[in-house]
Amino acid sequence: MKKTFSFEELIEGYFFSKTLRAATEWSYKKVLKTFLNFAGESINPADVDDMIVLNWRRHVINVEGLTKTTWNNKLTHMRALFNFAIEEGLVSTNKNPFNGKIARPDVKRKKTLTDTQINKIYLLMESRESDEQFGKNFIQRSALRPAWFWLTVLDALRRTGMRQNQLLHIRLCDVSFEHNWISLRPEGAKNHKEHLVPITRHLKPRLERLYNLSLEKGAKMEEQLFNLSRFDGRRNEISENMDNPPLRAFFRRLSNECGFVVSPHRFRHTIATNLMSMPDRNLKMAQDLLGHSTPAVTLQYVESDINKVRSVLEQLEVA
Repeated sequence: MKKTFSFEELIEGYFFSKTLRAATEWSYKKVLKTFLNFAGESINPADVDDMIVLNWRRHVINVEGLTKTTWNNKLTHMRALFNFAIEEGLVSTNKNPFNGKIARPDVKRKKTLTDTQINKIYLLMESRESDEQFGKNFIQRSALRPAWFWLTVLDALRRTGMRQNQLLHIRLCDVSFEHNWISLRPEGAKNHKEHLVPITRHLKPRLERLYNLSLEKGAKMEEQLFNLSRFDGRRNEISENMDNPPLRAFFRRLSNECGFVVSPHRFRHTIATNLMSMPDRNLKMAQDLLGHSTPAVTLQYVESDINKVRSVLEQLEVA
């Protein structure tokens, strides 16, 4: 066993032994970097003990002010690295210092968007779109421009419930207007499974416009569909983990303009809740649309309708 085995060697060995997506490798590197920033760049895996991990947990939650869920995510990554080190005999101990250090998170209710909020979002963006069509404020740079492109993004998220990562992975060849579906690629899904989402009559007009304009700009069928750089002249700011600075900037600016938080995941929670509020409450349909492996995961996305709960309780009081 090599006593001076470094974290750099550890993570390289871990990646070599696994078949991980680029986004997953990026996530491991990011977590390891934050740990080394706290513990010191010179620390080796053999030097890590329970006290260092506990102090890091206190620092992450109490000093940095990050959530317990964020801490648990960091913990999961580091625990996996150390399990690999133990299995491969890269450290002398059989005790993983990252075991048993979970922080029980506070469970908050799922956040959805009300009809009023969605209407406000669209009124704002359609007003921007109208201004652009008439050349108003065209010189000013804004995270909300071009409005027609971002309205297509909003439509795709709102009408299908797809994840941000799935949207960024869509290629032109994944869209079938003949059969009215989009094939969401497995590399964009958490469970690594491909599935189809329908193109509804409300989604189709803007999606077709984006598709056709992309072809006019010379896009190939295997190229990314939601590529802002084709239309605003900037370089394509997609990093190896499919993070998208323009997308983050758009939702941050949109949230500020609207006065409430707007995010891709809130659209996902909203469509799940709306599907389950329909008379037939088709759980299987909601599960298939969101691409979940089990119904239990889908139910976590559904927010209870407090008005319906109140109505039922009032009926009980009368009885």
